[in-house]
Amino acid sequence: MPLTPRQSSQASSRDVLADGIRYERGGVLHRARECFETATRAVEHAPAEAAEAWWRLANLHRLRSAWDDALTAARTAGELARAHGLSNTEADALNIEGAVWSMRGDFGQARALYTRMLDLAQTKATRAKALQNLGTVAAEEGDLDEGERLFVQSREAYRAEGDARGEANSLLNIGRLQLDRGLPDEAASTLEHAVHAARQAGDLEMHAVALLNHGTALSALGKDGQAEERITTAYGQFTIADIPVQRVRCLMQLATLATIRNEHAAARVCLDHARDVASEAQLPRELRIIDAQLAALPPAG
Repeated sequence: MPLTPRQSSQASSRDVLADGIRYERGGVLHRARECFETATRAVEHAPAEAAEAWWRLANLHRLRSAWDDALTAARTAGELARAHGLSNTEADALNIEGAVWSMRGDFGQARALYTRMLDLAQTKATRAKALQNLGTVAAEEGDLDEGERLFVQSREAYRAEGDARGEANSLLNIGRLQLDRGLPDEAASTLEHAVHAARQAGDLEMHAVALLNHGTALSALGKDGQAEERITTAYGQFTIADIPVQRVRCLMQLATLATIRNEHAAARVCLDHARDVASEAQLPRELRIIDAQLAALPPAG
């Protein structure tokens, strides 16, 4: 039996959406954006695919620090999902909106959105994302015990769903928390596993984030050469993909390595560049840290 026009449109939108996801995970973000924008236009015949495309497009805007565009796209996804009874897709849209506020340092707003996301989640994977993000907020606010509890719950939910990519992300968060606890040996081991898991999952952005954090752990262990290699590799990937916040974080860590070697001029170059990128991307939290690092350097000259 031939497909109806509606069925044909749905199938086409699913294919375009799948292509966009592959491009996104492969780090080809401009092609991913083209695919997601195409899928958003199929709202009449494929509302589920259009709503998902809107939140995925919102995530691309978030990665590039285009905050207003990210919020607009995420809210469009949420409204469309709500109109069609797509609770899990609405939860995914709230996830991106919450991530925008978290990256801007508004953890109260982020927590409220992640809590609503948890209430709406219909799958173990979406529930795991909500738990993971609530754990990140708790850790950022200094409640490491609560962060760890939520990260463990998140990893268990991903494992129950058979979501290897999600498990890799959980490992990444657990490793960062171990760093915050002052446990660099444990963190280095966990983050090495996260690097491997992200590579196996085929997610280049997550792989680069894992490399950055693994490099940070190695630096804490005094393995500066290995640390610099990983962080520089991550910086290259983030530059190609044009992800400002992660470029800034790499530059801040490279400045720390330069300071350890008493290369204060090199540290200042890294921090000045980081400050330029952070200012353009409107990253208030990172700007505060950069200013503190600059103030701690000996006067130039």
